[in-house]
Amino acid sequence: ICVKHQSTPLLCFSVTAFATTKMKTIILATILGAQSWKSKDRTETVAKNLTNCIELGTTCSENYTHTSDRNRMVKSAAECCDATCALWTCGKGWKGSVSYHDNIGKSNEKCCDKTCSLVSCPSGQGTIPSLANEPGLEASYCCADLCSQHACYGSWTTDPSKAKVVNNTNEACCQPSCQSVTCDSSAGLVLDVSKADTAGTTSNFCCLKTCKYMSLNSECPTGFGIKPSVAANLSMTLPTGVSSSNKTCCSPKCSSITCPKGKIAVRAFANDFADAVECCQSTCSTYTCPHGWVSVVANDDNAQGASPAEACCERTCALFNCRSESGSGWFNSTDTNKLTSTIQSYKSCCDTSCVNYTCPAKHVIRPHPETRPSTATSTSCCEPEICPELRDNRTSMADDTNCNMKNQSECGKAFWTFVSEAGVKTFVPCIFRATPLNLCRLDDTNITTNCSGL
Repeated sequence: ICVKHQSTPLLCFSVTAFATTKMKTIILATILGAQSWKSKDRTETVAKNLTNCIELGTTCSENYTHTSDRNRMVKSAAECCDATCALWTCGKGWKGSVSYHDNIGKSNEKCCDKTCSLVSCPSGQGTIPSLANEPGLEASYCCADLCSQHACYGSWTTDPSKAKVVNNTNEACCQPSCQSVTCDSSAGLVLDVSKADTAGTTSNFCCLKTCKYMSLNSECPTGFGIKPSVAANLSMTLPTGVSSSNKTCCSPKCSSITCPKGKIAVRAFANDFADAVECCQSTCSTYTCPHGWVSVVANDDNAQGASPAEACCERTCALFNCRSESGSGWFNSTDTNKLTSTIQSYKSCCDTSCVNYTCPAKHVIRPHPETRPSTATSTSCCEPEICPELRDNRTSMADDTNCNMKNQSECGKAFWTFVSEAGVKTFVPCIFRATPLNLCRLDDTNITTNCSGL
């Protein structure tokens, strides 16, 4: 029952459903008596057919349930039902549960479970993502180490952007380092050790080019090249960010050398390295040919080379070996015209033997004519006809013996030898003369010189 008198506040009292109308009037009068009620028109009764939920016997609609205080006075049946948690939307960090749907409530605390996202994790840890929206109250359950606590090593390096990620694997916490990149040594690439622990996934960033790379790609300027030993040395790397380096890798070749005056580039050495050969050599115009050679004017502008005589000069007959073939019948000549000839042949350079020589009267070919050179004088091939007789059938007498001392049988086997005042060796055979003295004596008709072998 609710009443209001003038300026007094609205007063309500609960009266049991079994009280009679009269009893209710008595109670009301008692309460209002203290306020000196004067007349009915000055008193406003506001009792408006209030009852309680038990009397109403209400049935609550879906997701509503009977109020816990069913004795309270209500105006309508709708006031007898309270909303259940099934109608409540859990706030951020809270998660609803069907087990709470029949609960009367309008708060996270009554209708929801606190999730791990509201749990404070210790330093160096964070909420496990898979548990962030799951019920949880303890850090030991809800939290795990952050990537900032994970040590990246080997082919992995730290990724600052993942520092607050909750994980402890290389794949989740780290990023590939240059150690994960394969630098192709066959292509002349090697790992840049200064970037070994730096994030990188490409050879362009992580690898250094070597002299081998330059060699394979022919990057030296014209007239320069890379020595095989340099190309094979993969430790000879180019500075970071440099695609080629002439100073580091390239060496000059002869083709890049400018020869000084009086010298000429050796064309055969054009592609050789300048420090390995003599790129510039003196020309033949400054060379003096040795004995037996004559200069070739056409070769004046040629390089002298390692064998200047061969490069600048031409052999003469003075160097021709006419006796190179035994029994050839040719001999080295002393003829000046022949010795200065540059036509290298037996006929041009040599003299013939005495084999086919025709001797003058009373002369014969000397022994072994094939071993004797023929000259302008017959004496080189011929000897007096008495010489074979002396050489083959007679014996030279001793100095203290003469023909007179020989008997007839011995006389025809001896001859006398002496040296004339002019120094010429002279031979005189012994001859037996029956008349007039019947003696062995010198044959002064056959005095001779120039016998071979005597």
